[in-house]
Amino acid sequence: MLYTEDHIGKIMISDNYLRQLTEQTVMQCFGVAGFAETKLTDKLFSGRFSPVEIHADGNQLDISLHVKVMYGVNMPAVIHALMHKVEFTVQEAVRIPVSRVRVYVDEVVEP
Repeated sequence: MLYTEDHIGKIMISDNYLRQLTEQTVMQCFGVAGFAETKLTDKLFSGRFSPVEIHADGNQLDISLHVKVMYGVNMPAVIHALMHKVEFTVQEAVRIPVSRVRVYVDEVVEP
């Protein structure tokens, strides 16, 4: 749960809302085929339970995404667009700055 305060009062933002907003934004991006599946080894060794991880660093957000990308697309362009779209959408929706968006391409899939 994140908290922010403005002239109106204190605003609580749930982790579930942030995750759903980020997931919907990612799925709207061209070239993204979906999210990478979380494997048991990911859970055991890296502590990753979800393909979308959002951490609060002070008053900023740090977002990590594990995605599948379609074969044949310009991968650097897709990743760059994805990073900017997620950063812009989350900042506009919750008014909390995003310090970093990390994109991990775990799989390339045939269309």
